[in-house]
This record gives sequence, C-alpha cells and structure tokens, in this order.
Amino acid sequence: MKFNKWLVCSALIVSLMMPAVAKAEVKIAVVDMGEIIFNSPEGKKAQETLKRKGQELGKELERQRTEFGKEVEAYQKQAVVMKEEARKKKEEEFSKKQMELQQKVGASQQELAKLEEKEFKPLYDKFAKVVNDIAKENGYTVVLDKRVVVGFDPSIDITDKVKAAFNK
Repeated sequence: MKFNKWLVCSALIVSLMMPAVAKAEVKIAVVDMGEIIFNSPEGKKAQETLKRKGQELGKELERQRTEFGKEVEAYQKQAVVMKEEARKKKEEEFSKKQMELQQKVGASQQELAKLEEKEFKPLYDKFAKVVNDIAKENGYTVVLDKRVVVGFDPSIDITDKVKAAFNK
C-alpha cells in the first residue's frame, strides 16, 4: 500500500530529532499502523471495495485479452495464405489493439489507485488524529510505526491502546 511516504517521513523526523534527543527527555512509543487500519471494520470495508472494483476491472480486461488472443490466433492460422499487404495491415491493427489494451490496463491501475486513496485517506487521517491525541495525553514525544523500528522494548508498544480508540 502507500505506506512508503509515511515511513520515509517517520525516519526523517527521527533523524532530525536526534540532536534534540541529546538535550531533552524523549518519550517514544511504537504502534502497528497496518494492523490497526487494515483490521478495523472500516479498513476491511475499504479493502473489500477495492477487491470488488479490482475484480470488476480485471474481468473486463481479461475478456478483452482473451478476445485479442483469439484474434491473433486466427490471424496466425491465416497469415501464410494472406497477401503481404493484408498481412501488414492486420499486424498494424493488432499493434494498435495491443497498445489500446495496455492503455486500458494503465487506466484501470490509476482508477484503483484513486479509489484506494479515496477509501483509505479518511482512515489515515483518523489514525493520525488518534495517535496524536494519545501521544499528547501520555506525553509521547515520538510515535513510530513498528515497521520503521528494528527493535524495541514491548512496553512502549501502544498498538492496543490506539486500536481501542480508533475503533470507537
């Protein structure tokens, strides 16, 4: 999914804070953002919406690919008896159809990416608000996603606390 930007930002924030860490007391916590978002009822609903749309788009693309494959197969059987000019024209037609099919695949991927952003952005925003509220309540200076941290003391894991607040 689109966690890379979040992970890079988190790592950058931590590296920028290192000089401040030496001067001030820092209270750090970790949280499993993926577990909270994707296992929440809203997250499961968003995933199901994406899955349905992906299947819908996939069926249409597969139908078009199959149809195109059959056309190419029929052409290959007839190509040996076709005149050179007719063969070239048919090959140009296939080349154009193949390019159109690739464009449709790209458009489908873009449509899914937009839908993913539409479905998950509210969840990311809600997650950020919940984490910020808990950080403020408990005096955490930094809250990191578990995937950014190589190792940590399990006592700083606030995933359950965030999950409870997120699912309210």
